[in-house]
Amino acid sequence: MSDKRLPIIEDITGLSRGYRFRWRLQFLGFSIFGPADQRPSRDPRERLKVDRARRVLRAHELAGTQAPDDVIFVANR
Repeated sequence: MSDKRLPIIEDITGLSRGYRFRWRLQFLGFSIFGPADQRPSRDPRERLKVDRARRVLRAHELAGTQAPDDVIFVANR
């Protein structure tokens, strides 16, 4: 696995306002109070990004639309 950080997915298909708010709070919390910098494969912020991308990908599949390439890339990590 690469040491490069994953992008934060901007596509909000299928994500409720409450989920996005909680996600930002968790991401900020991990950034400030979380563990020291780790490899991307063990970083909880990277796991949050992947989980978000998988939710967006699932929503696109249920809607029958094509997900953007960056969503597919992050979700398959």
